[in-house]
Amino acid sequence: MRCRLAARVYQPTPLHLDRDRPQPARPRHDRCAEAETPVARAHVLPLTLTQRDGGPVATLDEAFNPRRNSLNALRLVLAALVIVSHAWIIGGYGYPPALMGVDIGMFAVCGFFAISGYLIAASRLSASRLSSLSRHAGGSRPPRADLQTEPGLLAFLLRRFLRIYPAFLTVLLVTAVIFAPLSTLLASTDTPAPSYPSAASYVVANLSLHITQWGIDGTLLTARIPTWNIPLWSLVFEALCYLALGLLASVVPRRFFTPAAVTLFAGITLAAVLTRPFGSAGFTDNLLALGSFFFAGVVLYLFRQRMPSSAPLALIAAGMVLLLLALGFFKPLAAFPLAYLLLYLGAVLPLHRIGARNDISYGLYVYGFPVQQLLLLATQSLTENPMPVAVFATLSVVATIPFALASWFLVERPALTLKRFAASRVAPAPAPART
Repeated sequence: MRCRLAARVYQPTPLHLDRDRPQPARPRHDRCAEAETPVARAHVLPLTLTQRDGGPVATLDEAFNPRRNSLNALRLVLAALVIVSHAWIIGGYGYPPALMGVDIGMFAVCGFFAISGYLIAASRLSASRLSSLSRHAGGSRPPRADLQTEPGLLAFLLRRFLRIYPAFLTVLLVTAVIFAPLSTLLASTDTPAPSYPSAASYVVANLSLHITQWGIDGTLLTARIPTWNIPLWSLVFEALCYLALGLLASVVPRRFFTPAAVTLFAGITLAAVLTRPFGSAGFTDNLLALGSFFFAGVVLYLFRQRMPSSAPLALIAAGMVLLLLALGFFKPLAAFPLAYLLLYLGAVLPLHRIGARNDISYGLYVYGFPVQQLLLLATQSLTENPMPVAVFATLSVVATIPFALASWFLVERPALTLKRFAASRVAPAPAPART
């Protein structure tokens, strides 16, 4: 049953009808009565873009279903690309494949940050009841009640902590306790046992998410890259982006948040461009570059109700990404077009069932590198002839899936349950109703 707000906004009187002619009464929904105000109607902006048939172009907000999209499938692809890119350097096959000079692994990491910015902004910045009414005014789905509250900073940070840290800590422990001793068994018989103090310090030194100890003494002595888990380098930047967004949403008043976020995104991008000639993939360089992709996703979320979702725009975005790749300015100038392209694909691709219940992309990302190291040691102990790189890359992805599933079922999914419980314990009390 449609409310009068929906009738006024989405069902204008046809031009060929007499506007003075009495129209049949429209059904009224009591819950929509409070939306029948000039203020409410002012927030419902008309769409100015039209399709060839004269109909309005759907916005990204209308095209993207938060509960039924293909972003999990895209993240699986990105995680697999990271594993594939590392197959070259671990197996000694040379430099990994690159997209016009950009490692496909780095390309995938940037894609992760762009998607994360959109989703985390949605988590931090809940929509108002009015925007929910406007979004569903033309349909039969009622507005979601859980969009009426905005989580506090503490609850937001706690949820983010429980999403990334338990699996991170687990992979550190598994590497130190299981993978490191196993690597000495898979290597030659004269390989010494791993240093247990070094294994312990590997866990302790990296607890802050900032990886300072990459290896464990006595392990991976014959490896081309004597490092246990290179992909963990990006997690500290992910956490810093979470913190920046959470603080920004808590400090800046709601009506000024959008210009503040746009200014921050532009400032980070400009700083990344200006410092690029002097950067060497150090901490600051990575923070600015990845931060630009993250906040591109945030800005895209803020303008989702005005940003059209269309194939021509997606093609333009893809062309911009390719052009910036060719010019050598993918990081950070391609942040916004890449974010739009990924969100558009997440909205239109029919892959919503993949990862809908069990999201193993994070597990693939954090377990891929150590599993590849063990896989290489195992194959070297069986044969002296190196396998083709395509075979090694494929086996690397397949061999990592069981560890990713174990991470999801034993660590990540239980943490999600704890996340909901803990967040409810620290959530702010609802404000009293105005009278």
